[in-house]
Amino acid sequence: IIKIFLIEEALKMEVYQKIRNYLTRQGIKQIHLSRKTGINNKVLNASLNGKRKFRVEEFRDICVALNVSSEKFLGGKK
Repeated sequence: IIKIFLIEEALKMEVYQKIRNYLTRQGIKQIHLSRKTGINNKVLNASLNGKRKFRVEEFRDICVALNVSSEKFLGGKK
């Protein structure tokens, strides 16, 4: 029952929340992701806090930098 609740909650989460949670769980600092993707740290911070939407290119760069499929943050499957 708890697992089902957590899955349902994860599906309700916004992309920026999923990325932020992934970074936290993996112990990856925002500044590291900023450097690896070339996204300005202030811009990345605003996006990870829901104050700005990610551009498609930024989202792609984040997935590449983290070596994860976009489905990890879009679908909730992986």
